[in-house]
Amino acid sequence: MNRLECIKSMCIKCGIAADIGTDHGYVAEMLLKDDTCERVIATDLNEGPLKRATEYLTGSGLANRCDFRLGSGLEVLGEDEAEVLIIAGMGGDLISGILETSKNTALNARELVLQPMSAVEVLRKYLYENGFIIADEKIVKEYNHYYFILKAIPGNSQKPDEIFYEFSRHLIEKKDPLMQEYLKKVLKINENIIASIEKNSNEEYNEKINELKDKNNKIRELMSY
Repeated sequence: MNRLECIKSMCIKCGIAADIGTDHGYVAEMLLKDDTCERVIATDLNEGPLKRATEYLTGSGLANRCDFRLGSGLEVLGEDEAEVLIIAGMGGDLISGILETSKNTALNARELVLQPMSAVEVLRKYLYENGFIIADEKIVKEYNHYYFILKAIPGNSQKPDEIFYEFSRHLIEKKDPLMQEYLKKVLKINENIIASIEKNSNEEYNEKINELKDKNNKIRELMSY
């Protein structure tokens, strides 16, 4: 399963879904073709991508089930308009900012499907602290890069250990093989950094070394969870 297929698989059946930052319109196409949703609001901040999505979905015979909107984040939506919000292909900090800017719209949705390209720990922390529950997560690997897809729903959850901001609790508890592979990769990267720093005897790096060693110990615990 590739990244876009995984995003689509996380979406519940609904009336209206909003694909924020639709780009080429591929996710919207997948949602409509198998009737996961009846209609899609496809949005983008820039005219170029929105024009591409419009042309692509028109060519696919699906434009009559789409509403194309130019604008920033969730600001182009009514607060109760979309049941499912999909925000993919942006940094975790940017996604967090989009949710914060239009928090009522986000909290009124039944489900959010979020796929950060970076800073996933920022997004997890934001969700935990702002009235969302991370109901599920999936991980996919494309071209040696790991992508996390989060399913969030409105609700209050207990604040987890901070290690679970960086590493998915759901995937660890499911003993997902790809998550184990990802943890091994992070562990190896940290070990290489430690070895590189230890060659330099400068004491100012000792704190960094100890931080990385502590993190690696936690990662080993997660791997044997």
